[in-house]
Amino acid sequence: MSKSIEEYKLFIDDMVSLSESAASGWVTGKGFPKVTGNEAKNELLEALTENQKVVLAEIIDTAKASGVHDALSYLNEQQTSNQLRIIKGGTELPTEPFGTEMNFDFVARSEGDDWPKL
Repeated sequence: MSKSIEEYKLFIDDMVSLSESAASGWVTGKGFPKVTGNEAKNELLEALTENQKVVLAEIIDTAKASGVHDALSYLNEQQTSNQLRIIKGGTELPTEPFGTEMNFDFVARSEGDDWPKL
């Protein structure tokens, strides 16, 4: 497999990793860091049941993943219209090497799908 496709796969997998939210862990864990500005958040969390915290954490994770998805959609649009080149590890990333948009590949990898065979 070409270096450019390997770099593309690493880029998308990095985006999947970035879509995980620290805030959702704080919601289901011990709360937000005990610093000025987080008091109201922690007071709210104390009033929630464990199930409500899980639901809130899912909402936070979904919102963050949605932002990554939308950013990848924009990058893909710019790349396909020749307005953007992405270089990773000194190698230009290919445009839609699997015949699908970056945001589609992001969703597939987020759901645990394997990379398609070329």
